[in-house]
Amino acid sequence: MIKAILFDFDGTLSNRQMNAYLMYRDFLKPYFPDLNEIEFEAVLQDALTFDCNGTTATHQRMIPFINKYGDLLPDDFNDRFTEFSLKNMYRFTVLKDETIEVLEKLKGKYRLGILSNGNPFSQHHKISQVKIEKYFDTVIVSGDLGIHKPDAAIFEYAANQLGVKCEECLMIGDVFASDILGAIRAGMTPVWILEDTERPTLDYHGYRIEKLDQIFKILEQENG
Repeated sequence: MIKAILFDFDGTLSNRQMNAYLMYRDFLKPYFPDLNEIEFEAVLQDALTFDCNGTTATHQRMIPFINKYGDLLPDDFNDRFTEFSLKNMYRFTVLKDETIEVLEKLKGKYRLGILSNGNPFSQHHKISQVKIEKYFDTVIVSGDLGIHKPDAAIFEYAANQLGVKCEECLMIGDVFASDILGAIRAGMTPVWILEDTERPTLDYHGYRIEKLDQIFKILEQENG
């Protein structure tokens, strides 16, 4: 029986794509002052592609971007980006449209937690920026512990913080290599949230959803 639900933050509760888009738009504009709107949009779309949805380290995300646009950029561009991203990305955080409604329905019925990989300053400020702390019984950021998803230990720690067994916990996340793999290692029920309906998977037979509000059917199925 499911008694608790863990959520990844970026790309699960938040609209990570919009967050990144707004951040890149703000940061990159001064470096491309002569481009028209469509030309600059092409630059932004390249940045989002190279961003890899935040799954690579911050200091590595701009390397392919620099390889393409380096002639237009200063030598310390990567250092500037790394510093800007770590200090400012939280300012552009936005939630997915259905997040608050889903949390409102779940609060009080299940123990709720956030389990996020990342830099403590950035992740805690993102969560604070969108004012959702009141819905959660625990907020865990890997950088605070020195343990990162998919290490089963951080999932076990989260379950302990929620006062449940791992098998009583649902883990919802968008990154298979951290959220889903880690949940399976820890014995939790994984839910892969992925808007890319064409993404193939042959060996994963667990739950897969496109939007957060689809978890209610899963909870109904799990709890009868």
